[in-house]
Amino acid sequence: MKLKHFIQWTILFSILTACGFAQTTAKVVKITDGDTYKLQVNGKIITARLANADAPEKTQNFGMASKDSVSNLLLNKTVQIDSVGTDQYNRQITFIKIDNKRVDSILISNGWAWHYKQYNSEAMLENCQTKAIANKKGLWACGVNGVCPPWVFRHHKTAYRLQHCNACKN
Repeated sequence: MKLKHFIQWTILFSILTACGFAQTTAKVVKITDGDTYKLQVNGKIITARLANADAPEKTQNFGMASKDSVSNLLLNKTVQIDSVGTDQYNRQITFIKIDNKRVDSILISNGWAWHYKQYNSEAMLENCQTKAIANKKGLWACGVNGVCPPWVFRHHKTAYRLQHCNACKN
């Protein structure tokens, strides 16, 4: 009997999850920073936050380079999005694909963003980051010492940032 209920709940969860991940096309109309975009969806502009990746802040080392790289990749292009909810800033949390390629893995592979392990433990994304570090791509150009993840940068004062977030400048 317990197995039957487990199977029923699993099927129900799968159906509800599938409904929550309805894929839509959108046009990227603005890149706010490496992981936040304005998208036009059915004539309406939404603010989207890319799931699974965390790009440097614009005022952080490599922040503008990340934004510029993502702009070259996405700006004015049509993408596929799956919205999975909103964050505390009322941005849509989205999985985004361009040309059937996941944008999170593109950013992480090129060293334009970190794998956001706090919210995702996917081995493929961890491997993307490991390879980007090994190949000194993007923000990893000078190695890992002094590279300051955005979640640290956002929550510390300037004095701490100057002491601990002073990797090579881009």
